[in-house]
Amino acid sequence: MSHDLFSFAIDPREISEAVDAARSDVRYVVTDFPVELLVSRFREEAEEEGEIYIPSYQRALAWSEEHGSYLIESLLLKIPIPPIFLYDVKGKLEIVDGSQRIRSLVNFFNDKFSLDGLEKLEILNGLYFKDLPLEVQRRLRNTPIRSFVIEEGTDASMRVELFRRLNTSGKKLQDAEIRKGAFRGKFLDLVVLCSESEVFKSLTQHLGGKADPKSERQELVTRFFIYSNGYKDFKHDVRKFLDGWMVKYNKSLSDKDIDNMMKEFDKSMRFISDNFPKAFYRMATGKRVPRVRFEAVAVGVNLALREKPGLRIRGAPWLSSDIFKELVRTDASNSGPKLRARIEYVRDQLLEKA
Repeated sequence: MSHDLFSFAIDPREISEAVDAARSDVRYVVTDFPVELLVSRFREEAEEEGEIYIPSYQRALAWSEEHGSYLIESLLLKIPIPPIFLYDVKGKLEIVDGSQRIRSLVNFFNDKFSLDGLEKLEILNGLYFKDLPLEVQRRLRNTPIRSFVIEEGTDASMRVELFRRLNTSGKKLQDAEIRKGAFRGKFLDLVVLCSESEVFKSLTQHLGGKADPKSERQELVTRFFIYSNGYKDFKHDVRKFLDGWMVKYNKSLSDKDIDNMMKEFDKSMRFISDNFPKAFYRMATGKRVPRVRFEAVAVGVNLALREKPGLRIRGAPWLSSDIFKELVRTDASNSGPKLRARIEYVRDQLLEKA
């Protein structure tokens, strides 16, 4: 196979196709819900009696009381606040974005905190909802909040993508954390289990960056399994692609499939550990594991082992070649042709040098 460094320029048609493919038809209704309605119908979980709830992947997020006070002050001053986004799930409304605003309102109405840090309405500092004059209480209850209700039928991956883009909380969740809450099932259980493999953890001791190590390992394992079978179908949007396969795998995998995939993962990690234990790192010093490099090595090894289960090699000089370095540049993460090129390069190098 020829690997010309200059053969990966993106075609203008590919750019146009990427834009078209990324567009989604999201239907929604715009309305104004009064604060009292949002508060009275809110529950923490869908299973509880209530009509507005928070999905599991958002429950760890929480505003401070100062943030909540600032929200209350804005409403009393009639200063526009960002709209909330809800998703219709069989008549109940799942909060896509706005959970912290609704939680803060619920807590304040239930006298869970007093107002603090207000500047325009400094006179209200230290007061609970019960302490406000009835006129002010009524005004707050009847204040409308612009709400977008996304119609039922939008798939789970789009709901999660909307949360990623609309999330206005102080803490941004990692992709693996979001998937862990949104896409529960056999495949997710497999990902979590394999991410705790001692061999895998020894190969990824230093992940680098600000990502949580546990979440980042789950992200890498997710990519290993999905790209091992679906890399040829990938075009542009990594998140959407992984989310879609996550839903598909959770629904379709049998116990036998799960067992075989676990064995493949273990065999690939042991092969890498035995032959080039520093392969995931950009530098030999082992300070960071770029996702594109992990994908190339891990999936390429898995594909090679599928063709030659008893594969044996002597050294891997291609790991330090200019071609490989070019193929695993971080700007290649969202390109289908580049993903295929780097995975197949590793596969072919292993098979040719076997």
